[in-house]
Amino acid sequence: MSDLDDLWRSLAPGQVLAERPDFRRPPVGEASVYDELKAQISGLDKVLEDLTTLPALSEAIALGEPDACHLACELIRLGDPVDRAVSDFSHEAYRAWYPDIAKAKIDPFLHYLEHGWKEGRRTLASLRDKHHAGRRTYNPNVQTCLIAVHELSRTGAPVVGLDLAREAAETCNVVVVAVRGGALLEDFIDHVCDLVISENPFGDILFLSQESFTRIDFAILNSVEAVPLVRYAVARDIPFATYIHEYTDYTYPNYKVTLTSLFSDLLIFSSDHVRQSWTGWLRDVECDIDRDTRILPQRPVRMGGCTEDRIREARERISALIGRDCAHVRLVCGAGHLQWRKGPDIFAMAAQICAARDPDTLFLWIGDGLNPEDMEFGVWMSYHLRQIGAGRPEGNLFLLPAGPAYPDVLAAADAMFVSSRLDPLPNVVFDALAAGCRIVLFEGASGFGDAVYRRSGRIRTVEYGNPAAAAEALLDLPRKTPGPAREAAPEADGLFARIRRALLDRLATQRYFVRGASEIDAPMLFHEPEQAEFRILEREKMMRYGRRRMWRDLAEVEERLADADNWVHRKLRIAPYGTAEATELPRFSLHVHAFYTDDLAQDVRRHAAYRCASRIVVTTDSDRKADEIRTLMAAVGLAPEVLVRPNRGRDILPFLQLFLPGGAAGEDEIWCHLHQKKSLATTDSGDIWRAFLLRILLGDEASLSDAATNLRNPGVGLVAPFDPYFIPWDASRALLPRVAPRLPGPLPDNPLLFPVGNMFFVRSAVVRAMNDLFGAGYPWPNEPIPNDGTEFHLIERLWPALAAQCGLSSVFVHKLDQQRV
Repeated sequence: MSDLDDLWRSLAPGQVLAERPDFRRPPVGEASVYDELKAQISGLDKVLEDLTTLPALSEAIALGEPDACHLACELIRLGDPVDRAVSDFSHEAYRAWYPDIAKAKIDPFLHYLEHGWKEGRRTLASLRDKHHAGRRTYNPNVQTCLIAVHELSRTGAPVVGLDLAREAAETCNVVVVAVRGGALLEDFIDHVCDLVISENPFGDILFLSQESFTRIDFAILNSVEAVPLVRYAVARDIPFATYIHEYTDYTYPNYKVTLTSLFSDLLIFSSDHVRQSWTGWLRDVECDIDRDTRILPQRPVRMGGCTEDRIREARERISALIGRDCAHVRLVCGAGHLQWRKGPDIFAMAAQICAARDPDTLFLWIGDGLNPEDMEFGVWMSYHLRQIGAGRPEGNLFLLPAGPAYPDVLAAADAMFVSSRLDPLPNVVFDALAAGCRIVLFEGASGFGDAVYRRSGRIRTVEYGNPAAAAEALLDLPRKTPGPAREAAPEADGLFARIRRALLDRLATQRYFVRGASEIDAPMLFHEPEQAEFRILEREKMMRYGRRRMWRDLAEVEERLADADNWVHRKLRIAPYGTAEATELPRFSLHVHAFYTDDLAQDVRRHAAYRCASRIVVTTDSDRKADEIRTLMAAVGLAPEVLVRPNRGRDILPFLQLFLPGGAAGEDEIWCHLHQKKSLATTDSGDIWRAFLLRILLGDEASLSDAATNLRNPGVGLVAPFDPYFIPWDASRALLPRVAPRLPGPLPDNPLLFPVGNMFFVRSAVVRAMNDLFGAGYPWPNEPIPNDGTEFHLIERLWPALAAQCGLSSVFVHKLDQQRV
């Protein structure tokens, strides 16, 4: 059979061809694309055979049916939706996964046949391999819930995710998206219609054909680490609640916290203590904490007990496992992964302290994870355990691997010592309370320190991180009293039902909606130019709840400043960008910190304002760079004063030091501060942002910015580019108590406007006020510094406050047609 139409009709009568009725075999004698490719590409038929998934067509190819590969090639070339119906290739997916192909307007399928398969570029096969059909049948008559988990491991948050899926499956279709796989895969599959593992759900799920993924009614993101699902949910306009177990103290990079705070319809925390760690970040995006957050523990607290027989049997089995008679000892247990955060080292120290005071108190930890080759923790913990004799029958500290002994450990134990440095609501505590154990933990280290739990009388907190205080409390506790085992009372509502109800209630009470594009089109989630429709969705979502990480338009900025009641905000204003003649500029000096020098020559050529400065002072960190700077500036007729200084304090400390007594700033009144600072990894977006700042401040090669002309007004102390992003205190918030008492009034809850990027024009009085704020001999942090949260990041945000302290205004110049990212 050689006619392609006949072959097609014999293999799959009309089910895919109906999508493209224009499909016909090329006229006899006329070479097709397949014929041309076969002459050029060795092994073409094998590539097509590997791509083909339609069973009848795959069989025909395997049997050597004439024209079968030709037919496969022609069908895949038809594109969406035929290509993915018959093969593992999708034109749309290939374009989405490889923007270089889309931007070059190259035919995706031809590129894959000629190059992509050799380069190992992905096809739908890689996605379909990560899709797992669940054991629950999809029911179109009930709602579909997406549950997102960061991984499928047998750890805290994924176990909670499994419980959510199990309960949700009783009333909903459940689809699960996991960022990473793990041992719980089969457990999840029992309760879902479909499960997919993907680090990029937005780029992947679109290309899955299962009906359950096309009809998602709402979602629960279980953990802030499930943040990759935010992009997908916003793009598909799926309402979602995020169930948060993690403290911000260890959630990095910080964008996870920011995106979760911005886009969740409802933020649900496992404890109030966890929510407290998020409070500053929520305030940063102006989230209404009372309205848009809830506290829902993953499990109710049940105070239980164990019978005398159960305790005796458990102790007998534990005695056999550790080689020490536990019949009459006080037994203190700990449980969890052996890692720094869980504090097994503190647990061991408490055991050492108790050994001298009460030799009949034993400490038993059950858990995995101690790797004696791990230089971060395992090496040192293993050595610690060897030195104190852990595991010796005559000692008082023993370790067991996680496993079937866990129920016996809890039944045998009198108390649990939660030695964690920071732990939201570890499930082991719920289990221990149900087994009749008392709990000792550190103040400020866990959600179990919330008043609602301490009222039980079974939980005692001691000074944070103090093993001696913990040991004393443990020895002071009464021993476990045998009692009847208590059956768990049936829950009226499980966690899923409570989260679902809270989310639906929040959606039902929403009264303010935003529709359409805004004047400022700055991206948060969707950065590609062709994703404008998704950027509209992300702005609608933020603005619907009154949250901000970017400004809507200039009118909103002006309204916000007009309504301001804070002493700093009242001194802020915005102004449009314009051009100026050199004679209109005030006399100014220019400072550049040039730790990096590779872009400096280009900057000098591109910006005529360099030639308008009365002085140019450059700081750098070596004589070699100083010579290079003098040479490159001399090439354009400039004679800078180059000062060699240690590279300390990013770009700003070298600038501040110019204004110390006897410093190079002298009596010059107006300064422009610039820098050549780069990110750890230079990116195109970073270069674009730097160009944005310089263009607004200085102008370009042919024209001068009028930014500096604002300083002709003696009431203006600072001029900087207006940034379309609404940048808050972020990690600098923690430093505010150090400086706020020395300022003339309370700092605002959000800075609103400041020189983001730390380039600006400023009066010398403002710089000297900044030096006075920190004082002589301040212990500045040494390099390297983190990405945020040091005094140098705080100074960037404080410039308008110091200008206001001097009675001066700060002006922010806007130029919305200048690319920012």
